[in-house]
Amino acid sequence: MTQLDELIARAREHKMTASERRLQRVSLIMGLRGHSSTLTRDKVEEILDETEGREAHAA
Repeated sequence: MTQLDELIARAREHKMTASERRLQRVSLIMGLRGHSSTLTRDKVEEILDETEGREAHAA
C-alpha cells in the first residue's frame, strides 16, 4: 500500500467533529457568496449561531 493509499484510507475512516462540520459550513457559505457580497465570515458565524440556537460564537 502506498503512502497515498494509506492517507486515503485514513480520510475515509475519519469522523468529522461538530467543530470541523461548522468550519466546513462557514467555508461553503463564504465560497458560494457572490463577488460583490459584503457578507463577512463573522456575520456568517453570527447567523449560524442564531439559526442553530447557540450563543454568539467567540471571535
